[in-house]
This record gives sequence, C-alpha cells and structure tokens, in this order.
Amino acid sequence: MVGPNKDISAVYANMHTMASEAGEGYISTLVVTADREFAATCQTQLPSHADIDVTIVETVGKAIDVIISRDRLDCIISDHDLPDTDGIAFLEVVRAQTPTLPFVLFTSHGSEQVASRAISADVTEYLIKESHADQWERLASLIEDAVAYHRKHGDLVDPRTRAQTLLDAVDDGIVVLRDGHVEYINSPGTELIAAKSRSSLIGQAIGDILDVEDSRSLSDILAVIRRRDRSFDRFKAQLERRDGTVLSAEITVTAAEWTGSAATILVVRDVSEHEEREQDLWLKNRAMDNAPIGMTIADADNPDSPLIYVNKQFEQLTGYSKDEVLGANCRFLQGVDTDPAAVREMRDAIDARESVRAQIRNYRKDGTEFWNRVTLAPIRATGGDVTHYIGFQEDITEQVVRERRLRQYEYAIESASDLIAAVDKDYQFLFANQAYRDFYDLDTDEVTDKTLPEVVDTETWETIQPYVDRNFVGEPIQFEMTRSRPDQPTRTFDIRYHPLEQVNEETVGAMATMRDITGQRERERQLASLDRMLRHNLHNELNVITGHAEMIAERTSGDVAGWAGVIDRVADRILEQVDKEREVVDFLSQPSTPAAIDVSETVDSVVDRLETRHPDAEISDNVPGDLQVLTLPELERALEELVENAVVHNDRAPITVAVSAATSETAVTLTVEDNGPGIPDEERRVIVDDADIEPLLHSNGMGLWLVKRIVTRAGGTIQFDTGDTGGSRVTLVVPRGEPNSRTRRG
Repeated sequence: MVGPNKDISAVYANMHTMASEAGEGYISTLVVTADREFAATCQTQLPSHADIDVTIVETVGKAIDVIISRDRLDCIISDHDLPDTDGIAFLEVVRAQTPTLPFVLFTSHGSEQVASRAISADVTEYLIKESHADQWERLASLIEDAVAYHRKHGDLVDPRTRAQTLLDAVDDGIVVLRDGHVEYINSPGTELIAAKSRSSLIGQAIGDILDVEDSRSLSDILAVIRRRDRSFDRFKAQLERRDGTVLSAEITVTAAEWTGSAATILVVRDVSEHEEREQDLWLKNRAMDNAPIGMTIADADNPDSPLIYVNKQFEQLTGYSKDEVLGANCRFLQGVDTDPAAVREMRDAIDARESVRAQIRNYRKDGTEFWNRVTLAPIRATGGDVTHYIGFQEDITEQVVRERRLRQYEYAIESASDLIAAVDKDYQFLFANQAYRDFYDLDTDEVTDKTLPEVVDTETWETIQPYVDRNFVGEPIQFEMTRSRPDQPTRTFDIRYHPLEQVNEETVGAMATMRDITGQRERERQLASLDRMLRHNLHNELNVITGHAEMIAERTSGDVAGWAGVIDRVADRILEQVDKEREVVDFLSQPSTPAAIDVSETVDSVVDRLETRHPDAEISDNVPGDLQVLTLPELERALEELVENAVVHNDRAPITVAVSAATSETAVTLTVEDNGPGIPDEERRVIVDDADIEPLLHSNGMGLWLVKRIVTRAGGTIQFDTGDTGGSRVTLVVPRGEPNSRTRRG
C-alpha cells in the first residue's frame, strides 16, 4: 500500500488502541467497486483480520442509497474506476455530508493527478491495489484506527464548518441546492462560474447557471432526486460563466443531508480540457485507423511484444483481421525467404529500446509475399520507461521490383559494348556508360560535369548538333558517322538518338546509342569487291561458253546440237541467277528508309508491268483503295518478283495469277495466288525456315531469297500455302506503321 496522506496515517497509527477503548463493536464498512475479484477479496479478507462488517455495491448510485438508508456507517472503501462516476467525485459528495467519515480510495495504477485530487478532498488513505503482500492486514488495521479516531473526535468539530473547510479545498465545484436554488457553493465552484463573490450566487436558481445537454430538463432531473426516486445522477451541461464565456461541465447530482435536512448536492467538474483531449484523442485514433499505411502498437512490457492495436490498412495489407492478430507477435508475417539479418536488426533495436527501420520480405495470410518497409519507434511513459512500440508497415513491393529492374538496366547499360550516353537540353551529360567513357577517356566522376561540345571535337559537334536539336523536339534520329580519337584507329558508328522523356512525356534530353559497325562495314566492302569481281568474271566466262555453244549448235546437228542447246540454256540461267545475286547483295549492303506507300497504286503498277511483259497471262488484282502503309519501298520489288515467279514457272494454260490485299489495325497482308504446279517443299523450307543450305537441301530460287530478305527487313513474314486451284499461294504480312511517323536518318 502507498499512502500519500502521511500526516493522517501517522495519527491513525498512534491511535491504534482507541478501537478497543471505544467499545463500539463491529465496524460497518461500505465497499464500492465493480471489480468482482477485488470485491470478493474484501468480503473475505477484511472480516478475517478485524471485526469488520462488509457491504458491497457496484455503483455510486447504490452507495448513496446505502448512505441515506443506513443509520450507521463507519467507513467507505471505494475503487476509483466506477461505472457511473469516479471515486473522486464520490469522495467529494461524501465530504459534503460527513466531513470526517473515513474514506479509503483504491486505484489499479498510481496516478499523481488522482492522488493530488484525493488529498485535496481529504481522503483518509489513497492506496494502490496489491502493492504489498500484507495489504489486507494493514488495511484492516488502518480501518480500525481511522474509525476509532472518527468515533472519538467526530463530534468535536461543527460538521458544517468542517464540511465547508474541506469542500473549499477540493478541485471540483460543490453546490448545495434546496428547492433548485443555491444554498451553498464552494470556492472552486465560485471560480468556475467566474462570479465576483460567493454571496452573489446564494439564492440563485441553478437553471440560470446550467444548461443541460440532455433529453431531460434540469428541473426534471432535480425533481427525481428530491423525491428520492433516484439518489444519484450524472449528466453533461454547459456552464454559463459571469464573464460571458461558456465551459463544458460534468455534473454529479446526489440526494444528501445538509445541516440536518434534505438537500441536493452537485459536484461540478470542468471537463473542457478533458473534452479537448478526448476530441484530440478521437482525431488521432481516427487518423490511425484510416492511415494509408499499416500501423500497429505492441506491448513492450511483455517479453513477446504482443500486438494490442492494428489499423485497417494493416488488415488490408496482410489479409489478417485484427481478431486474428491481437495478442500475437508480428513474426507471423515472416516466412521461408525472410532475411534473418533484417529480423535480427529489428530484434536488437527492440532490446535496446531504440527506433529502427528495416526492409523485410513478409507474407500475407494467403501466402503471397510482399516487401514491407517496417519502422518501429518506442513510446515512453512520463518517467522515460518504454511501455509500447508503434510500428508502421508500408508495402514497397513495386518500389523494390522497380529498383531491382533499374539496377538490372543500369548493369546492362553499363556493361554494354555499345556506347550509350544521355544529355539534357543544355547538352550537359546525365550519364555515360563504361564503353562511352573508355572511348572518350572520361573519368566516371567527371562525366556529369561535362557537356557534349566539350567531349567531342569541333568538326563532330558541328555535324551532330542539328541532329541532337531535332531529337530534343521528339524526332528519333539515325545516321552513320566516323569518329576518331588520338592514337586510335578511325571507327564507324551506327548512331541513334532517342528523345529522353519524363512520365508526362515531356522531352528533357536525348539518349544516344553508338554501335561500332567498323568491322561490319569492312566486311561489306570486301563482299562488294568480291561480288564485283565474281560477277565480272562469271559474265565474261559465261559469255564465252554461250558463244561457243551457239557456234556448235549452228555447225552441227543431232545429239551434239542438242547438247549445245542445253549448255546455252544452263548458262543463261546462271547469268540470270548472277543478276539476282547482285540485286540481293545491293539490297543487303545499302540502308533502307521506310516511306509512305499507297498499296493500291503499287499493286496496279506491278500488274501493269507484268501484263505488258507477259501478255498471255491473266493477272488480276483486288486491293482496297486509299490503303496507306509505312514500309520499305523495296516491297514493290518483292511483290513483282512473286508475280513474275508465278507466271514464268506456270506450265498451264491459261496462266492465271491473282493479287489481293487486306488490312488490320497493325498489319497489311499481300497475297499472290496462281494455278501453277506450286513451289516445291524443299524450296519452301529453305526460304521459310532459314535452313542451312546443304547438298540435299538447297534452293534454286534466288528471287525468293530476295523476297525473303526484303520482307524480313521490313519487319514482316512470308507464308507458303496451296491455293484453291492446287497452285501456290504466297502471303506477305508486313507491319502497317504510321505513314506520318518515321525515324529520320541523317
């Protein structure tokens, strides 16, 4: 037991012998508590240590009934936390009627504020439950001493004078009413009303002072108390002060005796600050409940730190309801891939009573994992002891995935063999990868301090500046250029500029990729030289062969003349293949630029040329008008090759070829169908599957190779099928593109 009222306790200790000398017999004690365990213990323990008769009630209202109905009551023991009011208000009511009646106040936890108010109201003793093992023996002894003192000295002091003295010392306002008018008001009550003097309030109707916040009128409430229909009530009211201000008050009203006759006592407590705190607490609780991140509170006094609060976002984040997690440690969110180091970091911080932030892989109730940014902070009591931990949980899965992806992109860019760099609109470098830095001999730390004109030479800058500026306005650029560095051979680069855009699509700079194609261009030059040499030599040698074959055919007859004719025809086919090979090589070695093409006009042009070239063939077309596509101009050459192939390899009469076109949102389909013998399977396999050319698997159709290369470069595909008449059906599918949008080449 802790007794702050030391002077009174000392008096009682010195008067211990008075109980036996008083000769009053048993001690009638009223215990007021809603704590059933405490009530039962009082019922059994107090009589076992002294001649104490115990009456138990749960509320102040019932206690007032007992006080009014009893002729004898020697002591009151009251809990502070009661269903209908608190123990301090009850003590103040008792002091208004019986100023010296022993009154012991119990609390579950120590509170300086409660202790101070209790002492001001002249509490006999203020105790904390279960503070000492021998508290019941000591309490019984205290009751005996206090009652003995009260019995011997209670009549030595005028009750009214004693009551007024005590009531002036309490913190709450005390008002005694007769017939609804003020007969007495203590000093705190006078101050609450802001009256100039206590006498100015005597005789005033209480209805002129209080405005009840209740469905009942004040007169009805007081009438019920006066009739003794009820002996206790409590309600909220607005107190109209003499200075014009209004404050919120909590009113406890009881029936009582005052100077020997019935009266009504009001305990008026200013709850304005309390309501503000309640409103502030409500607002904070609401903010926590509806916070956009998960919030938890854990009990730090418990070694396992169980959760005592979780908000709605925590439930939504984890999939667990609060009923499932309250009382449990937050480790239920951990799983097989949770990093033990992160768990240990948080555990060490908790043990050290420190704040901590950790990024940890957690698991929802359904087993799905998420990345949780956990922040824990200790909550300290007034004395500095940590009583709770507040936790914040934030789902950062998207952020973690994005950061990992960015790191992967960064690694890919940094380790790429291409030269990659970006500049803002002031030409200031934003970044440059290792290959770029190595080529221009730049240190990693100095890249962002430099501008593009400072890094490249003057001639190069004058060439590329227009391209960079065009890129700043959103135009993609592609061009080739040679670059040289001191002590390094000249290199040829395929350079592409892409607008650097923010999320809102605003262009903030340019990003360049520079692919070293020096080796490729050298191989192309070697291939072109070899191609020219072979074509020249083949043409010369084949012309000699065909010339001699023609002379043999003219001067001989029979089998020899026939053999000469075969030689001549084969040589012509070889010359034709050589010419096609030259066309393929020229196409592959030269860059192609997409252009807007009218499909209907293109098909009509191809059909007209081939009808002129092959008047016996029936060539038809079915193409929608005004069909525009952004593709390679060489597509017309591919279409012409397909139609001519369908005519010259057709041994039927009449020869029919049909050209048609169809379109979708993303592609254009061109189909060439004939009534000929069809394309052999081995030819199709070599063209469609890009199979390796082998002795048993090869293609004689150099024209189909050209078609394949054109369609592939255009980003399309080629398909072979059997037509409705048994002939071949070849379908070209190419991306439609946007005719008004294309990459500019420098």
